[in-house]
Amino acid sequence: MRRRNALALPLLLAARSAAAQDGRRLELIVPYPPGGGNDIGARALAPLLERELGMSVVVVNRPGAGSQIGMGQVARARPDGLTIGYGLWPQTTTLYLDPSRQAGFTRESFTPLALHVTDPGAIAVRTDSPLRSLADMVATARARPDDFRMSDNGLLGHEHLASIQLQRLAGLRFNQVHFNGAGPALTALLGGQTEAAIFAVGTASAQMRQGAMRSLAVLSATESPFLPGVPTARAQGFDIIAGSTRAFVAPAGLPPEVRARLAGALERAIKSPEHEERMRALSIPITFRDAEAFGAYWAEEERVLRPLIAELTREGRSQ
Repeated sequence: MRRRNALALPLLLAARSAAAQDGRRLELIVPYPPGGGNDIGARALAPLLERELGMSVVVVNRPGAGSQIGMGQVARARPDGLTIGYGLWPQTTTLYLDPSRQAGFTRESFTPLALHVTDPGAIAVRTDSPLRSLADMVATARARPDDFRMSDNGLLGHEHLASIQLQRLAGLRFNQVHFNGAGPALTALLGGQTEAAIFAVGTASAQMRQGAMRSLAVLSATESPFLPGVPTARAQGFDIIAGSTRAFVAPAGLPPEVRARLAGALERAIKSPEHEERMRALSIPITFRDAEAFGAYWAEEERVLRPLIAELTREGRSQ
C-alpha cells in the first residue's frame, strides 16, 4: 500500500502541474448575485479548492429567475470537470417540479458532488421595526390582509415555502415579494420596501452583529448558537422547520474518475481546519455529506416536495 501511495503522489503532482501550465481553470457558477449566502460560501471555499485541485478556481455569478439561469448553465455545460455549480436546495428542486417554470433541467441533468451547508432560516425585521416577536408580526399581518410585505430570496425557495407554511398555520396572507437572492432581499428590507423577510441564519447573524436587523424567530428545532436569545418559531407556537441547503453539482455525464477527483477535492477543502474556522466566523454551519449521501438527500427531497408543488401550482401560489 505504501508503494502505491508513493507512486501516486508524483503522478498527482504532475497532473496538477499540467493543469496549471495549460491554462485550464475550474469555473464555479453561483446562480445568485454577490452578497448572499451562496456567494459568500463559494468564495470562502474557492481558494482551498484551488489548492486541492492545483488549478485556478474562478467564481462566476450567474443570477436570474430564482437561480434557474445559473443552474441551467451548469446543466448544459460540457461534462469535462471544468464547470461546476454551487446551488441552493430546495430551490433547485422546486424549479423543475413547477411546470410553469419550464426549467429545462431535472435532477438527472446533474452529477451530485458534495453537500456543503444546511443553514436554518430566520424571520427578521429592521432594528427600528415596532415588531418584537412572531406574535406581533402575525397580529399586524392579520389586521392588514394581503398588505403586510414579506420578502423572500426566490420563488418557491425555502424562505417562500416557510412563509406559505406560516400563513397557513396563522390563517393569514402576506403580500409576498420575491427577489433573486439574499442580497436584493436584504437591500429591500433595510430600505423599507418590505417589512419582514426570511433569511438563512448566516445572513441574519451578520446583519444583527452590525445592528441593522433583528431576528424574531429561528426556523430550526432548537435555538441557533449564531443567534443567541432568538427563540424558535416552534417555541412561539408555529411548528416550522426550514432552511437552505447549499451543495456542489456538475453536469450529468461526468466521467467517474473526474467525479471522484472533484468530489475528493471538495471534501478535503470543506473539512480543512482553515475552512471550518472561516465558516464559524461567518456563522455558517458546515454539514458535509459526500456525493452519494447528497444524491440520496436530493431524491428524498424531490419525493416530499412533488405533491406540495403540485398543490401550490393548482392554487396559483407558485407565481
